[in-house]
Amino acid sequence: AYEIKECDWSSDVCSSDLLIHSAPGILAAFRKVLVEARVEPVDAIDERVIGPPLMATLARLTGIGPGTTLDSLAAAFKATYDTVGVLHADPYPGCVDMLDRLMIARRRSYIVTNKRRVPAVAIAQRLGLRSRLSGVYSLDTLTPPAPRKRDVVAHVLAEHQVPRGTAVMIGDSGDDADAAAANGLPFIAVTYGYGNPLGDPAVRPAAVLDRLADLPDLLVRLD
Repeated sequence: AYEIKECDWSSDVCSSDLLIHSAPGILAAFRKVLVEARVEPVDAIDERVIGPPLMATLARLTGIGPGTTLDSLAAAFKATYDTVGVLHADPYPGCVDMLDRLMIARRRSYIVTNKRRVPAVAIAQRLGLRSRLSGVYSLDTLTPPAPRKRDVVAHVLAEHQVPRGTAVMIGDSGDDADAAAANGLPFIAVTYGYGNPLGDPAVRPAAVLDRLADLPDLLVRLD
């Protein structure tokens, strides 16, 4: 689950998929749930489906609209992913060291993710990341759940009294770029994630990050 950074660079907000490789557990859970429900997928279950909220992804994979069937599939996915899938997420190389370097530099890091809060926090704790983060935020952190990531970012900025002129958003998708633009934040585009923010001509990042371990040095250069 992870996406932001403060421009005196004291704060970070990042998307979880920028810190961890979560696809194996997510894709395995989707395959298991659809097989057990005897639902034939209408789209490939591959890394292209990583990122959007659960219900949107299930609708894309099954072609099933909102209703009891989709709700049942979502419940089955949660039961599988929250117990087994979370065990199959690994940090990208240099993740822990990178977060430690940000802490030493007194830069706060926050995660904003489309993952639900329960698995997002479970993964962060299991991998030893939670103590290195100032917060983990999901769509369902808010009540009622936020419809878009941009709303969660706005909540983080307000709750922690982060001036918009001192923060930056880091992400690997158009959704992340949208959240940055909606909140008046510079956007750092990540190229190693599951999305392709540079594929959208409307996205004009302040910087590009090709390797997670390079983030502290990139922020120094931006300073």
